[in-house]
Amino acid sequence: MISARGITVRRGGRTLLDGVDLDAAPGSLTAIVGPNGAGKSTLLKVVTGDLAPDAGTVAVLGRDLGAWPRREIARRRAVLPQGIALAFAFRARDVVRLGRLPFGSGRDDRALADAALAEVGLADRAAELYPNLSGGEQRRVQYARVLAQIAEASAAGEGLLLLDEPTANLDPAHGLGVLAHARRLADRGLTVVAVVHDINLATPFADRFVGLRGGRVRFAGPAAETVTAANLEDLFGVTAVVTPHPVHACPMVAFVAPV
Repeated sequence: MISARGITVRRGGRTLLDGVDLDAAPGSLTAIVGPNGAGKSTLLKVVTGDLAPDAGTVAVLGRDLGAWPRREIARRRAVLPQGIALAFAFRARDVVRLGRLPFGSGRDDRALADAALAEVGLADRAAELYPNLSGGEQRRVQYARVLAQIAEASAAGEGLLLLDEPTANLDPAHGLGVLAHARRLADRGLTVVAVVHDINLATPFADRFVGLRGGRVRFAGPAAETVTAANLEDLFGVTAVVTPHPVHACPMVAFVAPV
């Protein structure tokens, strides 16, 4: 579904990404991890087409990203950015309905928007003004918006979902809920790529991890092979202890504070 090769981005005399490769297959959930300033969000912006790289190529469904008509790709690919500023006092339902814009006007997507809100546990907040919601609730409304955008692709078992810190501002229960939902979408055949900070939230759900540091890939592969103490210490510069998860068949990580 996604094939990025040799992605290089330079801005203001700095190299933000340096020859990065990224692959994500249909039916998979890939987690991108790394310290602040590693280039994670920059890489996602290149893959979404929001940022043109100085070098490298991105293909989606075997087709160069730049060759896709914007409306056509928007019907198959949804993006949840890291920060979303909304100045208008729309109701939660109407924010979700914004995800339906690629499908044209004259449609009544209220039922679809309400269904998406129900999927994120906000069915009772559909008529609430967006600014009156908590930060976590706003984040879940935005997740519902991208679900509404790719509803048809999801039903067909195809499509692409790109998430930049989808668990930001969420408590553990809702953070796990969002990633568990993304995992279910991947199990239906969607391709999901998510930038995450909390590795333990992602390990039960991600097929692959990509570690970025200094704009370069430091490791990439299945969680069992990549979420190791050595890799994480190299990535974050902090002592890490990796043990088997007590419930799931995946690693669990503890970072040790300096004494």
